[in-house]
Amino acid sequence: MIKILGQVNANRLPDVETDRLYLRQRTSADAEDIFAYARLPEVSVPAGFPAVETLADELYYIEHIYPSNLAKENIPSGYGITLKGTDKVIGSIDFPHRHGDKTLEIGYLLHPDYWGQGIVPEAGRAMLKVGFELLGLDKIILICYDYNKQSQAVARKLGFTLETVSEEIQDPAGRTCRDETWGLLREEWER
Repeated sequence: MIKILGQVNANRLPDVETDRLYLRQRTSADAEDIFAYARLPEVSVPAGFPAVETLADELYYIEHIYPSNLAKENIPSGYGITLKGTDKVIGSIDFPHRHGDKTLEIGYLLHPDYWGQGIVPEAGRAMLKVGFELLGLDKIILICYDYNKQSQAVARKLGFTLETVSEEIQDPAGRTCRDETWGLLREEWER
């Protein structure tokens, strides 16, 4: 069950409810919850950024950098992932980058206390519905490092196919790896 609770308003996506989750806009009040996982290298580095150093840094990101990125890239706002019945943000899911008019990239983070419970695939299915039905996308891509087996598993569960592998690069921790780009077309999702 995926319920989209409203329509897109400017670049703000409506809240979404799934069987176990409630996806809602992140606010300054969520900074402490988000910092609890964004400060962990095991979460941030595989997502492509260094661990957030202070709560003040996270708050600045939420209030200034994130809104600026939304406007600059012309992308919709993303979500804080909460378990139904709670208001604590345990993860984030959004479309952090545009790759053409009708293609967005999906990205996500989750506190390690909640890994292995199917939360990201459940939130991901909701984002696919938002992307294809509400935003009218033709394609959604997912980019992860070749060592990130968890993201590869999520990509497969959501129906993505591996499209390209980059030349060697370094992740934010200096580890040599490759970017994998996975893709899902609207027609594939509709099947």
